[in-house]
Amino acid sequence: MIRVRIPPSPTGLLHIGTVRTALYNYLFAKHGDADGPGKMVFRIEDTDKERSTKEYEKDIIDGLVRLGIAGDEGIHVPGDKGYRQSERTDVYKSDLERLLKEDKAYYCECSKERLDQMRAEQQAKKLASRYDGTCRDKGLKSGVIRLRVSEDRGDIKWHDLVRGEMVIHARELDDFVIARSLDDPLYHLTVVADDHDMEITHVIRGEDHISNTPKQILLFEALGWKVPAFAHLPLILNEDKSKLSKRKNKVSLNDYLEEGYLPEAILNFLALLGWNTPDEQEIFTMEELIEKFTLDRVHKGGAVFDVKKLDWINGEYIKKMVAENVDEFYRVAKPFIESKLNEDPALIKKILQDPDFEGRFKKLSDIPEGLSPLFTALPDYPLELIAREKFGITSEMLKKVLKKVIEVTKGLEWEKGDSNKSQMISEAYVGIVETLGLKNGQVLWPIRVALSGLEKSPNFATLAVYLGKEETLARLKKALQKAS
Repeated sequence: MIRVRIPPSPTGLLHIGTVRTALYNYLFAKHGDADGPGKMVFRIEDTDKERSTKEYEKDIIDGLVRLGIAGDEGIHVPGDKGYRQSERTDVYKSDLERLLKEDKAYYCECSKERLDQMRAEQQAKKLASRYDGTCRDKGLKSGVIRLRVSEDRGDIKWHDLVRGEMVIHARELDDFVIARSLDDPLYHLTVVADDHDMEITHVIRGEDHISNTPKQILLFEALGWKVPAFAHLPLILNEDKSKLSKRKNKVSLNDYLEEGYLPEAILNFLALLGWNTPDEQEIFTMEELIEKFTLDRVHKGGAVFDVKKLDWINGEYIKKMVAENVDEFYRVAKPFIESKLNEDPALIKKILQDPDFEGRFKKLSDIPEGLSPLFTALPDYPLELIAREKFGITSEMLKKVLKKVIEVTKGLEWEKGDSNKSQMISEAYVGIVETLGLKNGQVLWPIRVALSGLEKSPNFATLAVYLGKEETLARLKKALQKAS
């Protein structure tokens, strides 16, 4: 059975790159193999005592659980033990003692000053920087612990499930440090011990871990354990092709959730950051992602984090949710809407389902601003906005248009929010174009600006319907006053 893992370090908020790695592991496990679906283990690597915090750990656990990709066993399952490295110190100590006893590791007391001098001399001779083995055969009983790498080991090779055949040359390997002491193991030892004890069959992680792989293969071999398969994912990049960083982009999952991106849309977007299907499908259910995900479709090159693509995908999910279950959508969007608009939920749900609002919102945080022309005071827009030069609207023309629109509006009757009257209002206003012998933009543009006060807003008839006749007339009269 396939067994994968996601082992984040609680040294910061849940990073969007960690989410993508967790997602790929989850999809690979659930897609499974001939033995059926596999399992994903969620553990915490908290050996960095200075930077690890419980607050970060909680944020990571809560985030992956909320997204539904925390896996089958691990730190998030109540009662489960042994999924924090800080809970496994006795295991690591036992593994280190065995390596020392079998002479596959040794103590080293070389000082930092001596190691710095050694590296400087190697660089001066244009040699690879590597430990020279000074303490290899001294039989020391204290110091840091180094893995003894056989001089006859040769190149390390593995078949990467994303990148193909990989080779690290023997000259790049040395006796690297695996623990500061018996009670203070370092990353390579702990991760190998965890992967073995948790029966991990596939290690799927970012390409920045490629340099770690040969050292971990050496440790698997030294401990006599089966080496798992490796797959190294492309990095996520900023638009300028630099590594994704908070200096140029939001990188925390919370940043995107708080801005109003839906969890399902985030996962859909991240799935496409380095992977695609032969038919170039872009909107997926989780079931479709599980069915179609394979590592041979993962790209080798970096994946650019395109916020516009994320906005589009999120907008598609919003449209779908509104169409399928507006009550459930309102429940999800409620914190964003009611923090800015204190209006009747039934009316807002009706507006959200209006065809003129379909596709207008890319994020949940867009909704209050998008609805603001209907529920907030008219902004003090400049005359130049309503008398738009590109439409050839003169001052006299504007006054003539607005007077006619007010006259026509007084002759119409509709209840606020009655979308069935939208066609009637639209036809009445469009009829003014022919009556005055003008162009569409010279009549309809001033109406829309007069009712919204904005350059971008819903259709003029939709605005009138939800503003109601009284407020529509008040705004048209205000525009006429501005034009005069």
